[in-house]
Amino acid sequence: MQNAVFNITERTEKGKKVRMKGEVPAIMYGQSLEKPIPCQITKRELIDLLGSKSSVLSLKLNDKVENCVLKEVQRDAFGNIVHLDFQYVKKGDTIKLRVPIRFSGAESLDARKLLLDDVITEVQLQGNPSEMPEHIEVNVEGLEHGAQILAKDLVIPETLKMDLDPETVVARIGSLKTSSIEVEDDNNDEETAE
Repeated sequence: MQNAVFNITERTEKGKKVRMKGEVPAIMYGQSLEKPIPCQITKRELIDLLGSKSSVLSLKLNDKVENCVLKEVQRDAFGNIVHLDFQYVKKGDTIKLRVPIRFSGAESLDARKLLLDDVITEVQLQGNPSEMPEHIEVNVEGLEHGAQILAKDLVIPETLKMDLDPETVVARIGSLKTSSIEVEDDNNDEETAE
């Protein structure tokens, strides 16, 4: 299936002026570009772009389609997107990209009074942009109290490299009962102190 193409336009105005017109300022940069290209995108196009399942985006700029990855989304204090950074990539390029970890099966833990403590929620992967996953899926359904998920347990394409020690703890399974007892103990200490 062909990737969707998203339209962006080159900009000459400052980001503030672009935002006042209801568009979002952005920058496109990369090793293969002579210099970074200031650009802008409509909010409608941005919504479609953020909903894309692909890690490599096709952006149409000046009647030419460029392959890019979305490197950074800057937001204001209210959570509104105020700026985007796109990294231009060509075939054979190697990039670094932060990829979120999604934990599935947590509902089964709740039923058994267990708690998922997700220590790390995203990892940086290095490699071919076309092989970057949208996210890394981790199923925690059958895990028991005390179980740990390490970086080496994450399933990623063999051609990609993870910038994380394999023994790093990504998540652990705790007990809800333990947590509530500790809270009760803390409350008892306060009452005694009074």
